[in-house]
Amino acid sequence: MRLVLRANDIVHLARQAHEESVILSAQSQFLRRGISEQVRLLLRLRKSMNKTYERGKREFKQVIKDLDTTNGRLEDTMNVLRGRTVESAFRPEGEEKKNLLDFVDEEQVHTIRNVLKDNISALQDTQTSFDGDLLRFDTDLRALNKAMSSAPSISSPSASSDHAPLSRLLASMIEHSHAMAELLTSLTKHFDLCVTAVRTTEGGAALARIKAAEVTQSQGGSEDVSISGVIAEQESHMPELDPISAEDRAQMLEVVMQDASEVDDVLQELNERLQSMEGDFGRLDGQARRSRGAHREALAGFRALEDVGSRMRSYIAAEAEFRARWGAEHASIRAAMAEMDGLRAFYESYAGSYDGLILEAERRRAAEDKVRAVWRKARESVDRLVEADRRERDAFRHEVGEFLPTDLWPGLDDAMCRWEVVPVRDSNHGRKGRGGGAGEVHDGTSSASGSGSNSTPALEKSVVQAAAMRRGRR
Repeated sequence: MRLVLRANDIVHLARQAHEESVILSAQSQFLRRGISEQVRLLLRLRKSMNKTYERGKREFKQVIKDLDTTNGRLEDTMNVLRGRTVESAFRPEGEEKKNLLDFVDEEQVHTIRNVLKDNISALQDTQTSFDGDLLRFDTDLRALNKAMSSAPSISSPSASSDHAPLSRLLASMIEHSHAMAELLTSLTKHFDLCVTAVRTTEGGAALARIKAAEVTQSQGGSEDVSISGVIAEQESHMPELDPISAEDRAQMLEVVMQDASEVDDVLQELNERLQSMEGDFGRLDGQARRSRGAHREALAGFRALEDVGSRMRSYIAAEAEFRARWGAEHASIRAAMAEMDGLRAFYESYAGSYDGLILEAERRRAAEDKVRAVWRKARESVDRLVEADRRERDAFRHEVGEFLPTDLWPGLDDAMCRWEVVPVRDSNHGRKGRGGGAGEVHDGTSSASGSGSNSTPALEKSVVQAAAMRRGRR
């Protein structure tokens, strides 16, 4: 009876474990599917953020490369200006030598470079901040994957490749329980038949109790005895059954003796079936424990997903902020680079203008030489006229001078008015009506040399030729 009750308890516990496994497994699979879908979305978001980060890195490298190129061109142009010494003929006498760069303000270049340094530093700070967000996102994803990978994957509570299906184990235990109940029923019938045989035998019941008492006392027992729990002490006062016929008695004893030989086999089968049920229940309970463990791990994964989700808005905001700040700083850098290009173009034009200045100085000097040549020829003609006039005057005085009184024309003996050409610097450049500023004619009593002072510097021929070659290359 005890074995059958234990079998019934096992079946009851197995049903509960199976129901719990079915519920927990369904919940676990639902959670795992949902978490897996969310993980795919998170990985897609992480991939998008990584593309943004990598694109920013590529653009940053390209910006630095373009910036180095632009700054290198500007520096080369400034080195050209720094290496071009201004001709001393253009400068006041005694002044130390200067180069072309000394006449421009370099502070603008330094200002642009400082602005670019600030922009680059801001870009690096933005990149570092976004990189930290990506690292934290990766840490969250690794924690989530770890939580999911540690959870045992149980596809179904009723099917497994490594363990017998729970439903099959439960069905097997129910089958064993039913079989044990049938075996108990057969044993009950056998003992009922034995009791009947004892009670139909004159003095059999008393003799049976005596034998049972002897066995009980030999085992140290002191309680009331019964025959296999069938003939109790209170039944001893009941009248015995009427004796049966010898033929019926013989048939009954034959059945009892035949069944008695099978009692041990039945008891052994009961124990074997109970042991089998205990083993099946152990496997079913182990599977149920695994289902509970999988459910706990799925819940842990869900909590990890909730933690990641609570920070997801900050990750998305970090990507948007990175794009906005990157675009603003990138535009500022491009504007500064354009300003550097404009400054370089100005410096190149400045260098070319200096070559033009050299050629202009040479042109002016040549023009002044032509003017001086014209005045020199004019002076020679005037000198010839003056000499001819002097001879004519001498001849006139020699011919009539002794006859004319001197006070008749007080200026008769005065010398001819002389003319000289002197250079004059026109303070109003380009003023019309002054003969181009080449010179003025004055009355004078002394003769001029005709050379005058030269306001245009005389440059070496090699300097002029070099400037002409540079202008030609442009």
